[in-house]
This record gives sequence, structure tokens and C-alpha cells, in this order.
Amino acid sequence: MDFPHSSTPSPEDLDSLTRHLLVSMDRLDTLRRQRGSAADQLADTVRAAGWIHQTSLLAGRLLAQTALSDAPTTTDGLHAVALLRRLAEATTNAAGHAANTISALAHGDATASEHLLGQTKDALARTPVTVQEIGTALLRHDGVLYAQERAARDRTVTDGTALKVSEAQRKGLAVFARGDAVVRSTYSGAREVATPLGAQLRATTIDALVDKKLVDLTPLQGPAERYSARLTSSGVRTLLEARSVPSLPTAVPTPIAARAGTPRPAGARR
Repeated sequence: MDFPHSSTPSPEDLDSLTRHLLVSMDRLDTLRRQRGSAADQLADTVRAAGWIHQTSLLAGRLLAQTALSDAPTTTDGLHAVALLRRLAEATTNAAGHAANTISALAHGDATASEHLLGQTKDALARTPVTVQEIGTALLRHDGVLYAQERAARDRTVTDGTALKVSEAQRKGLAVFARGDAVVRSTYSGAREVATPLGAQLRATTIDALVDKKLVDLTPLQGPAERYSARLTSSGVRTLLEARSVPSLPTAVPTPIAARAGTPRPAGARR
């Protein structure tokens, strides 16, 4: 059975969701400070509720797209689906509270409307941060797919023994597996990931991967102390054999086998 969608949401999709969430929260803050007439408050609340409803629809669409993509083939992809499901539920709850706020205002119940506005805002708390976490999980998912592809065409990947790595190092391997990562040295001498954006790795994690010869750093032309980071064959093998530690307290389904010919997620680039 073919899925309607073959790729995960692009970075642009996630950026759009973040903007919708930030605008929704800003409009709620404005409503809670508003001291105009009841008619003005009602009209502004209707507009804010409409925007939150659109945000909820966008979150639901991205959840469906991710769940029907190749995300369930990896643990990181499943983590992204779980986070998106949580976010879609939060935006749906916010839209419901906003609708109830309109009803309270229409009946002249200012006390109830103020309480409901607070519930609406609470439902959206930390949702922009959750979108960042989703993007990072999808980036790691993408890295694992690249590693699978490289292992399939590179016989040297199967030679030797995979090394034991921490969860932070496993995530770092998935980031670097994409083949387009750039690492730079800071003024303090520590290393940090310059691209892709959103790849938050500790300097100690990068150094550990380099010391274990799981990642090669190649100097780049241009600004000094910038390197292209790429997995070694040992790094690919270690990533594919590493056991991930679930990030969510709730159990998630076992990743299903990737279908042959499945395209990589949108936005992935060598």
C-alpha cells in the first residue's frame, strides 16, 4: 500500500508552524491586556480564535504527513511523530478554549472569559520549543536514513566492530550522517556545529566522536577553523547498531522496515 506522503515536513513547514504559534500567543497576550468595550473584545477574540484554529489545522496536517511518511522507520522519526501528536492535541485544546471564550464574552461573563483566555494560553505553553525538538528529531531521522543508504552501497561499513556510544553521541552521529555538516572552532577553542541549524551538540560530544574516529573533520577553504564533518565507515556502522534511549516517558511503536525506494525527507541535502 502506497502512502499519500513519502517525505516528512520540510524546515519551511516547521518554521510556518512556529510563526503561527508565536502569533497566536502574542494575540492572546494582547487580549489579556485589553480594556476596551465588550464589543471590541469580542471582535478581537473572534479573530484570535480563528488564527488559533488555523494553527491547529496546520499542526494536524503536519502530524498526518509525518505519521504517513517514512518517519516510522526509525526511532527518531517515531519520536517526532509523538511530539507532533502532543503539539496537535495542545493546539486543538487551545482552539476549544478560545471558542468557549467567545461564548462567555457573548453572554457577558467577563470572569469566565478571562479564565478561559488563561487556559488557552496555558495550552500553547512551550509549543514553539516543541517545534524545535521536532525539527531536531527529524534531522536525526534523516541522518539514519543516509547511514542506511551508505551502508547498502559501501561494503567497508560492514567490516569491524561497532563501538559503544552514549545517547548524545548517537544523536551526533545521526546529525553528521547527512554529509553536509560544518563544524567550527570557537574563540575558546571548543567545537560547535555551524550547519545544519538546529543541530545542538555539546563540544565534548563532537570531540568524543572525532577521538573515537567515528567522524572525520576536513578543513574548509575560507574562514579559519571551519571543517566539513563526515562519518567514517566505523561511524556509520556504530550509528546503525547503536541502541537509542527513548526520549518520551510513553512507549512508542517499534520502527517498521523502510520500504525500498523510499525518498528521503523533504529538505534533506548532501
